[in-house]
Amino acid sequence: MAQKGMKELDSRAWRAFHKIGTSLLPHLGRQVTNHSGISGAEYVVLVALSELPVPSVNLNRLATGLGWEISRMSHQISRMEESGLVKKIRNVEDSRRFDVSITTKGRRLTESAVPLQSQEINHCFSNILNKQQMETLIEISEVISKHMKEHHPLNKKVEK
Repeated sequence: MAQKGMKELDSRAWRAFHKIGTSLLPHLGRQVTNHSGISGAEYVVLVALSELPVPSVNLNRLATGLGWEISRMSHQISRMEESGLVKKIRNVEDSRRFDVSITTKGRRLTESAVPLQSQEINHCFSNILNKQQMETLIEISEVISKHMKEHHPLNKKVEK
C-alpha cells in the first residue's frame, strides 16, 4: 500500500531505503561497540580523524565533512575528549574556534576496530551485492547527496 501522497513505486522505494537505514546502520554500530567498546558515532569520528593528512581539523569542518550538525559534533567531541579519544585545541588563527586531533588511545582503538568493522560491512553489504548493484547504489547515493547539499545544506543559518 502506498503512503498517502505518494505513488506505489515511490512508497516502496522509500520504505526499502528507510529499512536499510534502520537495520544496517544500527547493526554496524552495535558490532563496533561489541568489538571495541566505542560507539558507532565515536567510530565514525575517529576514522575521519585518523584518515586526515594533517594532525588536526577544525571542528566545524569535521562536522560538515561528516554531514553532522555543528552542535551534535561539538557535544560528541566533548564526550570523546572526556574519554581520552580526542583532544580539542584552540584554533591558532581564530581563538573562538577549536581544532580536533585524535589521541594515541583513539588511534589505537580505531586501528583495532577498522578491520572488524570492515569484515562486518563486507558480510552485510559488499559481499551480497554484485558489481552492477554497487554501481547503481553509488549513483543513487550521489544523486540524493547532491540534491541535499544544493537544496538542504546542513548548518545553514535559519533566518527568523
